[in-house]
Amino acid sequence: MSIVALLALIFTGGTAFYVGWTLFSGEIEGAAAGQLDRQRKQSSSGMLNLSRKVFQPLVMPYSKRIKADDWLKKNKRLIISAGLEDVIDADELLAYKIFLGAVVPPFIYLYLFANGYRPSLLLFMFLGLGFYMYPSLWISGLRKKRQEEIKLQLPFVIDLMTLSTEAGLDFIGAIQKVVEKTRPGPLVDELQRMLQQTQLGTTRADAMRELAFRIDMTEISSLIAVLVTADQMGGSIGEVLRVQADLIRTKRFTDAEKKGAAASQKLLFPLILFIMPAVFIMIFGPVILGFLGAK
Repeated sequence: MSIVALLALIFTGGTAFYVGWTLFSGEIEGAAAGQLDRQRKQSSSGMLNLSRKVFQPLVMPYSKRIKADDWLKKNKRLIISAGLEDVIDADELLAYKIFLGAVVPPFIYLYLFANGYRPSLLLFMFLGLGFYMYPSLWISGLRKKRQEEIKLQLPFVIDLMTLSTEAGLDFIGAIQKVVEKTRPGPLVDELQRMLQQTQLGTTRADAMRELAFRIDMTEISSLIAVLVTADQMGGSIGEVLRVQADLIRTKRFTDAEKKGAAASQKLLFPLILFIMPAVFIMIFGPVILGFLGAK
């Protein structure tokens, strides 16, 4: 048996013993006090839903002792902007990463070893690194997808708010109309949450700033900054919204042109490597074969 397999066996056996002992002694509930009782929405990640009941009592009591305030603060905002605030928090994310990166790989290694495979130490390290990075990549992917949906919905929402304010509604009434008439989406959900905050006593400016913080997009942040300034200066909200809608559409058109130009450059390599040789073969192949046959 190799040294890696021996270490994996010792680690896996110790982990299994710890989990079994805590389960039968009842201490697992004490170690997870305040964690398992919290109600969380079901995530789209089946791995998270399956492993939460294990890493919360097994890893979180120890991961919470790690001094990583900057990391927790940064990832807390990433989680919020990804719309996962009710699914996972920064402390759970750290425990989840440690669980996948340090606890899962030894079990996988032993499973492969028991089935006759002899994975190398390098594979074991890459496996741990990949599992450790997976939660962050998952959150980043959901955040990017959510922000793209907000970008697509933003011009229509601003147009509807502009029409509503120019028709005589105040700003809050216009947002209420948007929430009622627009199809569900992340931007509409955030606007509805902003309305709830204002109804609970939060000032309109603070509610808008919190919305910009939660979404964490340049377009939303600049729009909120202009709206807050116009509201404080007593300017026309409808006129400001119309100008911002034109700016957002112009930026979307510019971004589409940039993506189109980048796509043509990306097609250049496969065109030269795969398509051009096939075209040359089709054109010059019969000529060369005819020339060889004539000889």
